[in-house]
Amino acid sequence: MAEITSKYGFQETVDLLQTAIESSGLKTISKINAQENLKKAGLTVSGNVILEVFHPKLAKEVFEADIRAGIVPPVRIYVYEDSGKTHVVTQNAAELFSGYKNLSSLGRNVDGMLAKIIEAIK
Repeated sequence: MAEITSKYGFQETVDLLQTAIESSGLKTISKINAQENLKKAGLTVSGNVILEVFHPKLAKEVFEADIRAGIVPPVRIYVYEDSGKTHVVTQNAAELFSGYKNLSSLGRNVDGMLAKIIEAIK
């Protein structure tokens, strides 16, 4: 897991990350806006978004190596505001795939892609 504080505001951070995801070799599979979801339940929180990312070609590799590992993708990038700052947390793909045969290098590869994505907001 990597965690950093963005030098940008919340929405700009999310926008920069989404642009970086598309140029990294990954794709945004879904965007979960927890702030909006909680608002529907009458709760108020600052900016809070989960970006689920992966790529169909990588998913194919996962399924061919160990179909049980299909539980892992997509990996998540969590963006949230706290005390006036925007924080970004990424899952550790190598760790997530570590229990499956022949997927260690794929996990490290995805972690490298996530690291490049995070560079966009440093």
